[in-house]
Amino acid sequence: MSEREISVAGVAAKWTGRATAALLLAFWGMFFVEHLSEWFLRADGRYPPLSVWWPMGFHFLMLVGLALMLRWDKAGTLVLVLATTAFFGMIMGWRRFPWIALLNLTPVVFFGFYWLAEWRARRPMIVQDREAV
Repeated sequence: MSEREISVAGVAAKWTGRATAALLLAFWGMFFVEHLSEWFLRADGRYPPLSVWWPMGFHFLMLVGLALMLRWDKAGTLVLVLATTAFFGMIMGWRRFPWIALLNLTPVVFFGFYWLAEWRARRPMIVQDREAV
């Protein structure tokens, strides 16, 4: 691939990563709002147990990570990966893997390709002198 093709593919991967982050933000955001109303807006006015607060906090941090990805992809990726691991580890237990958590890796894969393309574009090109050969 030429340098230009790598650059175009990298930019496409960056924007695809941002688009998938926005879609996941909407997807997980709907779950978050539904669980907020279920646990925190109860008719009896009681607060949920502590076992609900921690997962809700990590769920919120997942949303923060996805929102950060829309502007700062590396910071958002770090927050998203850590929060997703903690969230699904708490709600599913550490013994079995929640496959739906792999959805959150979708933008990470696209950003990884973008970072690789960006690195290759910055790398100095090695030009061989044909007369020296």
